[in-house]
Amino acid sequence: MKAAIYDAFGPPDVLQYRDIPDPEPGPGEILVKVHAVTVNRVLDCAVRAGEQTRRNVKPPHVGGVDPAGVVVGLGDGVTGPAIGTRVACLSRVPCLACDACSAGNFEGCGHSVMLGVGCYGGDAELVKVPASIAVPIPDNLDFAEAAAVLRHGPTAHNLLFDTGGLKAGERVLVMGAAGGLGLTGIQVAKAAGAYVICTAGAPERVAVGMEYGADFGVNYTAEDLTEAVMTHTTGDGVNLVFENISNPNTWPKAFACLQKFGRLVTAGAHGGGKVELDCGILYHRNLRIYGATGNTDRNVEDTLKLAAEGKLRGKIEKVYPLSEAAEAHRHMEAGVPLGKIVLDPTLG
Repeated sequence: MKAAIYDAFGPPDVLQYRDIPDPEPGPGEILVKVHAVTVNRVLDCAVRAGEQTRRNVKPPHVGGVDPAGVVVGLGDGVTGPAIGTRVACLSRVPCLACDACSAGNFEGCGHSVMLGVGCYGGDAELVKVPASIAVPIPDNLDFAEAAAVLRHGPTAHNLLFDTGGLKAGERVLVMGAAGGLGLTGIQVAKAAGAYVICTAGAPERVAVGMEYGADFGVNYTAEDLTEAVMTHTTGDGVNLVFENISNPNTWPKAFACLQKFGRLVTAGAHGGGKVELDCGILYHRNLRIYGATGNTDRNVEDTLKLAAEGKLRGKIEKVYPLSEAAEAHRHMEAGVPLGKIVLDPTLG
C-alpha cells in the first residue's frame, strides 16, 4: 500500500509517499480502507518535527490519528463492524492483551497508545485497528467530516459535561472559535441549551463561530476580551470557560470573565502552555480550573447522536491527496486554517 511515512524527524519534506507492506489484521482487529484523515498541529506536525519527544515516537513512522473509511477485512474473532461498513476510528488503541481487554473493558486498558503516535496511523491507504475503536458513522457525514467530528466531539463532551458540569441555561465562553475543538465546543454547548460567547483573534474567525451557532462573538485583537464579555453580560460574566489554547495573553483575560463559582476547562497548550494565574480572582470568586484529556463510550455515543441529528458538523478547509501530505503539513504550519486540513488516500 501507499503511505506518507518519514524515516527521521524534520520539516514537512521528510514525508515520503511510498509503498510499505499492507497491514494484516490480527485477532480482535479490522482492516480499514482510509478515505480521510485529518492533519493536526501537535499530533501530526509537531510529532513529525521531533518536538514531542515525551510521546516516544520512533521513526520510521506513519502518522494520522483519526482515519475514517470502509471496513475491508476482519481478524480472527471479529464479528463487526461488518465488511463494507463506513467507520471512523477513535484515537485510543487498547493493547487487546491485558486482563482488562480480555474482559472487554477496553477503557480500562493500562497499556493503550494513541493511533498514529504510539503505532502506525491512518496516513496510508489501509490501517489496522482494534474493532472496538471503529464506530459506524451517520449517513449524513462524509468521510472528511466524520474524521473531524470524531476527533473533537468526544473530547468536547467530556470537557463540557463530565469535567465542567455544564447545564442548560449557563453561559459558556469558547476560546479558539474557528479551531477544531473550539468550533465543536460551540455546537455541543448550544445543543445542550447553553448561551455561547465565542472569541478568536480575527474577524473572519469570529464569523465562523457565529455561523456555527454562537450567540455573541468577540475579536480579542480588536477589543479587550474581559471588558467585552463583562459588558455583554451586564457584569455577570460566564459560568464556564472552554479553553484549549493556553496562550499567555488570552488565558488570563478569559479566566477573568468567570463569575463566582465558575469553572475553566482546558485540553490544549499549543499557544505556549505557561500562563499567568491571578490567585486573587481564583479564591475570591471560588473558581475551579480543570485540565482533562480522553473521553468515554458515552461521549462517543453522544457525539454520533448529535451528528446524526445535524447538530454537530465539521468544517473542512481543504482536502489533499495523500501524495501531497508534505504540502498539507506546510499548509497547517503556515497559519491557523479556517477548518480542518484533510488527507484522502483514495485521491492518490
